[in-house]
Amino acid sequence: MKNIIIYTTNDEIVSLKLVDKILSEIEFKKFQFDIIVSNSSFFRKIKVLIVLIFFGSINDLLKRFKNKISLKELLSKHKNCRIIKNVAKKYDFGLNVYGINKLDIQKFKIYNFHLGSLINQRGSFIFLYKFLYNWNTIDLTFHEVTKKYDVGKIFNKRTINLNINDSATKICFLYLDNLDFLKESINKIEDNNYIEHKEYNKINLVPSFFNLIKLIIRYFFRKIF
Repeated sequence: MKNIIIYTTNDEIVSLKLVDKILSEIEFKKFQFDIIVSNSSFFRKIKVLIVLIFFGSINDLLKRFKNKISLKELLSKHKNCRIIKNVAKKYDFGLNVYGINKLDIQKFKIYNFHLGSLINQRGSFIFLYKFLYNWNTIDLTFHEVTKKYDVGKIFNKRTINLNINDSATKICFLYLDNLDFLKESINKIEDNNYIEHKEYNKINLVPSFFNLIKLIIRYFFRKIF
């Protein structure tokens, strides 16, 4: 039996839904999963909401909310998982599933499901920066975690084509709309086939409230003129 640790966020709409999908796979039922859950700050949640109001679809958000899953429901549904507070043993590998905390390097390898390309879509709030940089594609990237943020060996990648009308809400839910990518990626770990970029663009940081409003004003001013 493999022992896997999952790092995730207590987000009932996206993060826990992705964890639920992994735990629901028949071939992973024989694994034992320990889960470390972090909580988004109140201010981060407000920033996400602001982006979705200006760039997203509240209707789409409400539809997704109907299919949410709570941490209590997750634990009740899956008997091969438990919540832990700290890493206390060695695991076969770890998975970062929309966890927001920077991970410490361990004696075992940790793999991250990142929304974005590791070349030019590193960091957070990719659903905001898409509109500022006019990206017409966004990658789903499964890569090994290193000391540097969003840098490492890429074991799986899927490029999603976007059009001008795609909202920030759609981008937030790209992983939920490509659930097969989760299982596909985990199964590629043992293949040990990977690519690794030599150059990386700057990281996209979580904007301050001041910068967030400034970016929104700049974007809409540019659209008007």
